[in-house]
Amino acid sequence: MTIGTTSKRYAKALIGYGVEKDNLDILFSEFSSLIEILEDSEDLVSFIQNPTISKDIKQKVLDELISENLPNSSIIINLLSQNNRLDMLLDVCKGFIKQYNVHKDIVEVIVTTPIEISEDIESSIQAYLNSIENGKIKLVKKRDESLIAGFTIDYNNTRLDASVKKRLEKMKKKLKKTN
Repeated sequence: MTIGTTSKRYAKALIGYGVEKDNLDILFSEFSSLIEILEDSEDLVSFIQNPTISKDIKQKVLDELISENLPNSSIIINLLSQNNRLDMLLDVCKGFIKQYNVHKDIVEVIVTTPIEISEDIESSIQAYLNSIENGKIKLVKKRDESLIAGFTIDYNNTRLDASVKKRLEKMKKKLKKTN
């Protein structure tokens, strides 16, 4: 999902705030947890994005949910609530994570495979990525059985697709052109 310009601006401002207050890593940890909470609860996201519910009620519910465990996250909730933009909360948090990675020179790499990969393969992938990318590599492993075999690697708006699924799609396309 593409993160909008406004969300990116909020995220960038939060990076500046975190650097200024020297709590950037704490914000990263809390926003990562907040993303997990929001992605695991469709009902909460629907509640936040519901235009018929007042921003005060949304803010109160969110404050009750996170104030104890994620106290620094209330900063963005209050700010978005004041500007009537609470529906952007998930995008702002994701934008913050991306900005944090840029700030800390971390390259997030998503490796998708149809089965669990072994440590040997993981270290080979890590070594390959270290040879082509500058910065620290953060490897995120995902499973997608529809790939059949092979893998995909996504990083910095680049996708390396070595999956059987992709090869079959190419073959299908060629066969359709031939007929």
